[in-house]
Amino acid sequence: MKISYALTLLSGALLLTNFTQTTSKPAAAAPPSEAEWEVLFDGSSFDKWQRYNGGEVSDAWTIKDGAMVFNPQPNTGGHNIVTKENFHSFELELDWKVAEGANSGVFYGVIEEERLGEPYQTGPEIQVIDNLRHPDAKIKTHQAGALYDMVAPSSDVTKPAGEWNSFSIKIDHHANQGHVILNGEKVVAFPLHGPAWEEMVAQSKFANWSLFGVYRTGKIGLQDHGDQVAFRNVRVRRIPKPELTKEPTDPRATELYEPFVPKVTLSAGQGAPSDAIVLFDGSSLESWESVDQGAAAWTLSEDGSMTVADKTGDIRTKEKFGSTQLHIEWRSPAKVMGKNQSRANSGIFLQDLYEIQVLDNNQNATYVNGQVGSIYKQHVPLAMASTPSGEWNSFDAVYHAPQFDASGNKTKSGTLTLFHNGVLIHDHIEIKGTTPNIGWPKNEPHGEAPLRLQDHEDNSRVSYRNIWVRRLND
Repeated sequence: MKISYALTLLSGALLLTNFTQTTSKPAAAAPPSEAEWEVLFDGSSFDKWQRYNGGEVSDAWTIKDGAMVFNPQPNTGGHNIVTKENFHSFELELDWKVAEGANSGVFYGVIEEERLGEPYQTGPEIQVIDNLRHPDAKIKTHQAGALYDMVAPSSDVTKPAGEWNSFSIKIDHHANQGHVILNGEKVVAFPLHGPAWEEMVAQSKFANWSLFGVYRTGKIGLQDHGDQVAFRNVRVRRIPKPELTKEPTDPRATELYEPFVPKVTLSAGQGAPSDAIVLFDGSSLESWESVDQGAAAWTLSEDGSMTVADKTGDIRTKEKFGSTQLHIEWRSPAKVMGKNQSRANSGIFLQDLYEIQVLDNNQNATYVNGQVGSIYKQHVPLAMASTPSGEWNSFDAVYHAPQFDASGNKTKSGTLTLFHNGVLIHDHIEIKGTTPNIGWPKNEPHGEAPLRLQDHEDNSRVSYRNIWVRRLND
């Protein structure tokens, strides 16, 4: 790392002594089996890695002789890479070698956010460096194997630049224990949280870094320090949380730090969340097609909406979806025309099959399982929450798709929770099947399918805007 600060040997010794006294002795465990290990780099591809803060691994990283090699690029930076997956407690094994005078590092607990430019802003580092030639290695807590700027290695067992070294790094938040084994010798041990950890951070350059070392679940990272370095034989073993045999008396025993909860950024106003798929933002119908696979022929308006063009047919998304969170806004025309089912009638079909009814029900009675917000001909809404004719409405849905076995039999019904203008109108109701106007619901097997919007072909003049979805995992 480029910034330098050294702990005194006395402080380090006191901290490690305190850690030893306050950490319970771990129970003996059988050695891990080979099946427990996950290969993070097999010598042939970067498919388990990505550039820090997203994107493909840059061309500065290459694969040669079964190793990933970082070749510094003149006048560029930001080539740090991280695992695609997050890890909580784990053992990490890898080999590394550096060019003469080179510096790099292995991070854990790394969080990716746009406001963060470097992995070390959140992730503590196990140092990789040429102890003999790099000037930073004159500081004990900056030598190879150190918990950078906090705990110095007990001895220097590194091999010369250009030769392979091995790391076994253990990060066990369950036991509050971390250690580094360098070339077969345990050289560093340290706490991962609690008063001893906080004191170590307070005595380091990271004292005023509010996000440093606070995340117990995060990504593993490899550093671009501007020097040539290589890694190989990278694998990881997750450490499961121990089973509790009696009710705990320590509140920390029931605290969970995984799975990692991803951050979603919210846009101003009615904008979509950062992880949403925007299907219509008012600028084009590019994400849509007619049901006959031609161009969507509905009318695009200057106010950022699209309006049903009568008798041009339904439109649907080009992309297909399964379970989703859906946000969609719709408006009936201010000039009221027709009655019953012929007043501003349209529909939103989940997976092309299951209709949420769109209708102007203001002073307009109809059958209740066909009124606005109904699951057409199946479920009556709990409330009629429409705005006046000509004003915008919103639907917010949580939809879980039905499931079918290999023989085409439905094994699990779809479900829907729906809010109309913020009012709950369906509470995790079961979708019985398709929503035909005539006949019973049908349950033909299907996979992912488009979102479809209906042209009722009776001059409905219904408009839509601000449509987005978030994929959900079942």
